[in-house]
Amino acid sequence: MIARIQTDLPTSAERAWQALIKRDTFLYITRGLLGFAGADEWPEEFRQGDTIETRLLFFHLLPTWRHTLHVVGLDEGKRELTSREFGGPIRQWNHRIAIRPVVGDRCCYTDEIDIEAGLLTPLVWAYAHAFYRYRQRRWRRLASGL
Repeated sequence: MIARIQTDLPTSAERAWQALIKRDTFLYITRGLLGFAGADEWPEEFRQGDTIETRLLFFHLLPTWRHTLHVVGLDEGKRELTSREFGGPIRQWNHRIAIRPVVGDRCCYTDEIDIEAGLLTPLVWAYAHAFYRYRQRRWRRLASGL
C-alpha cells in the first residue's frame, strides 16, 4: 500500500536537498514523535549504501522494535533519496523523497512510502500519513530559515 504526501517548502530545491541529506535534519523533523537509539553515532550526512540499525523510540521514551534503514539511492541531480526499511511488524517501508523546484525560491517536497505489514498494513499506512504530515510541518518550519 502506497502513501504519498507532499508539500511546498519556502526555500530553493538546492537548499532543501543540502538539508535533506544531513542527519541533524532527519532528527529535527522526526523530533517529538520518534527518536532513534544511537543516532549520535550515525554519519553526519547520509550516503548511498549506508545502513543504519537502530531501536525506535516512540515519543523519545517508549522503546519499540529494531529498525533497519538502508539508503539505496541518493541522486543529487534528480534530488531524490530512496531507502529500503523494515523492522518489527513492518516487512517493507520503501521510502522515496523527491524535491522539485517551483517558481521563485520555493520547492515541492514529496514523501512516497510503499508499505507492507501484513494484516497491519492499513493501520501502518494511516500512521504513515499522520507521521509524514507531522514531518512535513517540521520541514516547513525548518525551510523558512534555510
